[in-house]
Amino acid sequence: MKEHLVSVILPTYEEAENIGIIIPRIFDVLKNAGLGGEVIVVDDNSPDRTAEVAAAFERESPVRVHVRKNERGLATAVIKGFELARGTICVVMDADLSHPVESLPDMVQPIINNECDATVGSRYVSGGGSHDWPLFRIFKSKFSGLLARGLTDLSDRTSGFMAIKRSALEGVLMDPVGWKIVLEVIVKTGARFKEVPILFADRQKGESKLDVRVQAEYIAHLWRLYQFKYAVTFQFLKFCSVGFLGLIVDTVVLMFFVEFVRLDPRIAAIMAFSSAVTLNYLLNRSWTFDTQGITRISTSFAWFLGVCLAGLCVRLGVMHLLIEFFKMGIGYRYVFASIFGILAATVFNFMGSKYLAFSAGLNRK
Repeated sequence: MKEHLVSVILPTYEEAENIGIIIPRIFDVLKNAGLGGEVIVVDDNSPDRTAEVAAAFERESPVRVHVRKNERGLATAVIKGFELARGTICVVMDADLSHPVESLPDMVQPIINNECDATVGSRYVSGGGSHDWPLFRIFKSKFSGLLARGLTDLSDRTSGFMAIKRSALEGVLMDPVGWKIVLEVIVKTGARFKEVPILFADRQKGESKLDVRVQAEYIAHLWRLYQFKYAVTFQFLKFCSVGFLGLIVDTVVLMFFVEFVRLDPRIAAIMAFSSAVTLNYLLNRSWTFDTQGITRISTSFAWFLGVCLAGLCVRLGVMHLLIEFFKMGIGYRYVFASIFGILAATVFNFMGSKYLAFSAGLNRK
């Protein structure tokens, strides 16, 4: 078998009892499979001397230990491991022996054969499973995976065991929350993946890190990933929310200047429109499209105002067509014509704002 350098990344915190067992087992499995490899231990300054136990292997094996003193978290530890890796294939696995070390060749070989860019160890494909899990534990795992169904076709969406070409990680911005780095990598890289059946085992030594805080971080992480994968949809929803707020502001300002300042309603409408457009611009720039640091205000505001005025023309044009050709001006059906006009104008305004008013290419500072 052709030798490929595999970088096995082990994120650790208080795994002194397990790290001394798993490191030699990794090298034995890789050697028997004809694979060259290294082990990278990224430790979060464990008080139980995990780093020292791992460092003892540096003299006899290609082991590197990196201790983080000002940062915590499994996912970010793995990202640091990616940065340190020298192998053409990176493997991520838990250091508590819950992931079967014997499956390493099965995880790496499909990538070597160019069948995929990444493999994920799965408990939920044929041949996979978990050792003696209680029903509630299975339910929690399945439910957690169900929450991520809209992100990937993986059957085991909460797996923590994966292998991936290091080249697939280049140029990809990772910003995970918590511990589900595999989900982060699969969604962000868009890598071709294959699931490999594994038998997951509960840790025998040490304490589990899963608590309520970790579960809350998982929900926050999912929210980020959904926003990443469905960025345009989320932007559109934000844009509509801002537009609704602008409508409220428009109405309040209009009534204020008419009822309290006694301005002519047509003059007050200009004041109301100006207030709403300005608010909408500021919120869309800072929140919806998040271009605050890269777009010039004067230019992008001019584009935004132009788009809004053009959107008004779209609304009136749609209303005219519906009233003239579909007779929606009869009775109160003109209201429906107005609604369809508003919907068309909203889509137009969104596209114009995204690709003109808040386009960094057109309005870069």
